[in-house]
Amino acid sequence: MPKIYNASLIGKRESVVDEILLLNPHQTPLINALGFSTPVTQVEHVWFEDEMIGDESTVNGAVLVGGTVIVVVDVEPFRVGHVVKIGDELLYVSAINTGTKTLTVTRGYASTTAAAIADAAKIEVLFVEGAEGADARASRFKARVRKSNLTQIFDDTVDVSGTAKAVTQYGIDNLYEYEKQKKLLELALQLEKAAINGVFYESGQIRQMKGIRQWITTNVTNVGGPLAVGAINTLAQKIYDAGGFATGGDYKIMVAAKQKIALSGTDANKIQLTRMDNKRGNKVDGIVTDFGEFEIVLNQNLAPDELFLVDANRMAIKPLNTREFGHTYLGVKGDYDTGMVVGEYTLQFEQEKAHGRLKGLN
Repeated sequence: MPKIYNASLIGKRESVVDEILLLNPHQTPLINALGFSTPVTQVEHVWFEDEMIGDESTVNGAVLVGGTVIVVVDVEPFRVGHVVKIGDELLYVSAINTGTKTLTVTRGYASTTAAAIADAAKIEVLFVEGAEGADARASRFKARVRKSNLTQIFDDTVDVSGTAKAVTQYGIDNLYEYEKQKKLLELALQLEKAAINGVFYESGQIRQMKGIRQWITTNVTNVGGPLAVGAINTLAQKIYDAGGFATGGDYKIMVAAKQKIALSGTDANKIQLTRMDNKRGNKVDGIVTDFGEFEIVLNQNLAPDELFLVDANRMAIKPLNTREFGHTYLGVKGDYDTGMVVGEYTLQFEQEKAHGRLKGLN
């Protein structure tokens, strides 16, 4: 039996989260994949991230064979007493100037052969020079980083006139309920778009969340050409180098229709059809790389020239406590029935270096 909206329901809020999750997954594939996570308790949701101190950098400027001062791009990985490696040469770090990002080193450590150092050469920390009977070494500490996102309100109103209720609506038993379901679909799509395209913004009582595109800043490649598996493999390597695959993860490739077609056509000339096969065409649902096999998710809320490679285990759509999608019937207001559907959500996006994006795809 269809629900009857009458005075007994006025002002009583009902959750409609289950109805949201049953919507067409092709319209809100991100929500369908992630679902809704545990609630947050503040309009600015805060979490903390931690990572290990790096173990390599690059040389900033060439150094001659006899040079003992090396400028590096990032000085954080290094400490006095480190044995580092450039090419086949080992070097001992005797002093560090964090202001100028310079290392003073002893060349040809442990009888290795000193060689000229090229600009942009990789310099890698191997280990500390441990000595028997030495005092305790000074400790190092890397503080956790505070991250946050804002909750965003999604709302709409259901209005059904007395005349609309009175006339016969073909195939519709309850016009108010039907209109409510349409509003749910519209709000779910708005939440999906905000989680992907949103920009961190606050002005008075207006808050908008930061979406996936804005979160990913480290592993972003402007391809400037057609999509190829090689570009995805290279992007996956960047994520791997940052430690993104260390805990496994649930990685997915998200693309709009244009790039989904491009992926299905990749290497099509290398696919052989059996003699009895009377079908043609290719549909690709996953991509195999050197770093794993990734499911392809079609999502029209992305730009047609981009691709996301994201870990679903590091993303969560979270409601503000008691503010998950709900409907409140407001009763008869004049010659119409009215009600409100509202929800407040944010996106928790963890360790952005564990995700990647391709842009500028033809």
